[in-house]
Amino acid sequence: MKKVIRWLLGFIAVLILIVAAMVGSIDRTPLHEQQFYNDMMGKLDTIRIDDHGSGELRSGWKRVNITPSMPMPMAGYIPRDHFDIVHDSLFARVLVIENASFRCAMVNVDLLIFPPLLRDKIVEKLNDNTFLYLSATHTHNGVGGWDPSIGGRLITGKFSEEYVEGIADKIVAAIKGITTLTSSIQYYEAEATDMMENRVDVDSGKVDGKIRGIMLERVDRTSALLFILSAHATSLKSEMLELSADYPGKIMRNLQSFTFPMFMSGMVGSTRFQFSPLQNYEFIDTVSKKVWTHLEKNYKVDSIKHAPVIRSAHIPIEFGPSQLRIDKNFKLNNWAFRILFRKLKGELTYLEIGDIVFIGTPCDFSSEIYVMDSLESYAAKYNKHLIITSFNGDYDGYITYDKHYEVSSKEEINALNWVGPYYGEYFSDMIKKVVAK
Repeated sequence: MKKVIRWLLGFIAVLILIVAAMVGSIDRTPLHEQQFYNDMMGKLDTIRIDDHGSGELRSGWKRVNITPSMPMPMAGYIPRDHFDIVHDSLFARVLVIENASFRCAMVNVDLLIFPPLLRDKIVEKLNDNTFLYLSATHTHNGVGGWDPSIGGRLITGKFSEEYVEGIADKIVAAIKGITTLTSSIQYYEAEATDMMENRVDVDSGKVDGKIRGIMLERVDRTSALLFILSAHATSLKSEMLELSADYPGKIMRNLQSFTFPMFMSGMVGSTRFQFSPLQNYEFIDTVSKKVWTHLEKNYKVDSIKHAPVIRSAHIPIEFGPSQLRIDKNFKLNNWAFRILFRKLKGELTYLEIGDIVFIGTPCDFSSEIYVMDSLESYAAKYNKHLIITSFNGDYDGYITYDKHYEVSSKEEINALNWVGPYYGEYFSDMIKKVVAK
């Protein structure tokens, strides 16, 4: 009996030591004193944005069905190990924009994020110089099973390499098979702030509610609209076991003014539609009709361009150690985070078409940063329209406005912040440096 007790005490002691080693204190070293920040700012001083000239603009598009034909878990909200029915099919949409020296594929998937593994497989299978600009609709009732990490399996369900391979094959076939035609492009904008609220700070938090995007018209009179909105796609109850692309899918199915409508998640990090007593598909129907009205009637466009200068870059981001917060002053240590997920990594994806600048981020980026740091007016000083999207093929948690870090108990400020304090300012500084180049 004494041996058993000693063994149990020893086991408990080892367990306590392991748990203690997994937990550390939040690092609140001021941002400008952090090595990763200064390294990144120095890199941005010298980084090159590739210039692809201003030849004839061409475009083409295609969508492919990515609804699984086999039982699959669902990603978003609480873990759900299966879906019962398909309410509406899930798609990947591909928009190719090119000139004589450059080809870009803008790809969006009806998934929670754009999975890193899916991105990697597309790059491998494409095996060419196609520039990828990626995003997702961020539906919380899409398919899971696309993340092989320990944490990924806990959050998105049992990993299915077969499903990821299948989606990658479809997207690559679409990119390679799209035929482009001579096109014109216009910056497109509509105001929808009346529909939005800040879910971190409902009473006084700021939101950017604009719909931004591009409108393409080809010589055969077909047209495409790529539009970005910053409302979270969380319209359906977490208990529902129905696959759905949420409100973005509804809008794209019913938007008749364009041959090819395509949505990308904007700055969804702290933005949602205003509260409504309506729920589920009734709510989706209502907000979709309001968005259609803005898209089709209350919009404005910039001048038509036929041969805009195109510039692009994939800009790797420097990160400090991860700081997945477990309490006000404590975090999961970096080594434990890497075991659960992976090393923090990501990029800013930069695509400039004429005076339109797209910047893709590896996170839930907050529109409150866009407003409070005046990023729209900052870009305007350089005669640029700035469009920021989320989920560009890596994922590093939520990047929200910094003032909330010490005072808010919201989930996205705590459990879903994987990087620690000051990253709102960090991302804002990076974006400004890139826009100014």
